[in-house]
Amino acid sequence: MGSAVRLPVCFPVGSKYVLEACGPFVRRYVEFPNGRRVKLATRKALPCGCLEWQQISIVPDQRSTPVNSPSKNPVPEHAS
Repeated sequence: MGSAVRLPVCFPVGSKYVLEACGPFVRRYVEFPNGRRVKLATRKALPCGCLEWQQISIVPDQRSTPVNSPSKNPVPEHAS
């Protein structure tokens, strides 16, 4: 078992909380402005299935949108 490191209550401006993906795990550490790093416990990454299960497109599905449908509120022609 590793030694426990106490993190400060307040962090100096410029401190970073860094996450690095490494396969199924996420390495974590805090990097201070002077370059010092405090390693935190590695955690197992949660799987994200959102893109695997449904494909999201910025182009609307053409099958559900009528191509040449008349407008429900047609614009009246102006009488001369």
